[in-house]
Amino acid sequence: MPLLPLQPPTAAARPRDYVLAAAAVLAALGLRFLLNPLLGQQGPFLILSLAIVVAAFYGGFGPALFATVLSTSIGTYFFIGSGSWMVFFEPQNISRTVLFLVIGLSIGIIGGRLRASRRALADSVRQLRASNRAKDNAMATLGHEIRNPLAALHTAQEVLRRAPEDAKRVVWASELIGRQVAQMTRMADDLVDLSGVMRGEFLIDKRPVDLRAVLAQALEQSGPLIAKKGHRLHTDVDTEPVAVLGDATRLVQVFANLLNNAAKYTDPGGDVTLVLRITATRKVEVSVRDNGIGMQPESIDDLFEPFVQAPGAASNAEGGLGLGLAIVKKIVEGHGGTVSASSAGLGQGSTVTVLLPLAPA
Repeated sequence: MPLLPLQPPTAAARPRDYVLAAAAVLAALGLRFLLNPLLGQQGPFLILSLAIVVAAFYGGFGPALFATVLSTSIGTYFFIGSGSWMVFFEPQNISRTVLFLVIGLSIGIIGGRLRASRRALADSVRQLRASNRAKDNAMATLGHEIRNPLAALHTAQEVLRRAPEDAKRVVWASELIGRQVAQMTRMADDLVDLSGVMRGEFLIDKRPVDLRAVLAQALEQSGPLIAKKGHRLHTDVDTEPVAVLGDATRLVQVFANLLNNAAKYTDPGGDVTLVLRITATRKVEVSVRDNGIGMQPESIDDLFEPFVQAPGAASNAEGGLGLGLAIVKKIVEGHGGTVSASSAGLGQGSTVTVLLPLAPA
């Protein structure tokens, strides 16, 4: 059985916890005075120990220690040394005081641990509830996103069954099947990727990489969607090599995802801007900006959580499970970087910024 740590818990107590500890000591002191005709000089600290229990239960170790010191001082003054301080130095009184201090400290340590355990249990319950809500949302999202391509596949199957000799309809149905299978493949890939990154089972092969080449590949992957929606693409990339230590494939995945999102959630004929620059802190900053649907500032914090989709995603023809940005965050953090988003509000566009450390010179 593992030994408990010798150090008392250090969960931060609030000022009101110390006020409560002082109030508990005063209440115990009043009770002790009421019982003084019955107890006399016997058990000078017995009632005061209740104050330490109350302080430990509600405030933890710090307030319990405060209550112990206060109770010891008050108990000694009123019930041991009230006649003469010389009485305090009698062996039996010293023993009672030391024993009370030891008991008070023990109650404080146990109470502090119980308080920390209660807090940890409450946090675990909140996390479980949040996890259950996320699971329910994930299943609802997954069911919705899978139903759409399945319905399209069923339509194509019906067309092929009813008009197998109609070349135009066969071509139309084949193209529809190809698009929907590609969409389901992307969703399956996202699920596999997310499962790996959440368990820490994805590998990042860090090597010196020119980030300009990474962005060029990302633009190649996102170019068809940007062109399909008639967006104007603006780039501001340094002409000099920008080296980072990273996995080129994973980084292409990151920036292609951000560019695809910018194109996806911007009305046709919009603007998508890609900027690469070196910051004053010697980091690489890559930002992807659009003038699309934007988002409310209060929803930004949840944007990088799994299965969270941008406003309007449900009506977007491209679909998706809301996993892309969660995967982006894990990959960027695996490279020692950060990713953040900003928006002035709905209809005001948005900007996603990735910061990566420069490769050592």
